[in-house]
Amino acid sequence: MQWKFRDKSATITGTYIKITLPFGTAISSIAATVKLSSQATISPNPASNNNYTNPKNFTVTAGDGTTTKTYTVTVTVEKKE
Repeated sequence: MQWKFRDKSATITGTYIKITLPFGTAISSIAATVKLSSQATISPNPASNNNYTNPKNFTVTAGDGTTTKTYTVTVTVEKKE
């Protein structure tokens, strides 16, 4: 799996996805680009604008249609220097 916000790639460790975005990025309504394995699906849709002001859970369903895994995405914004 790959998870990106604009041109920034997130770090994925187990079921935790973390990324720090530049100062001034509005994370209350932002879309992500996600690449999954063939036939896998994800909910809710990360390509839609989502609110990341708090950690957000996404459920990935494998291509078999029954195996699921929940990922927690945490987005932080760099502090102003």
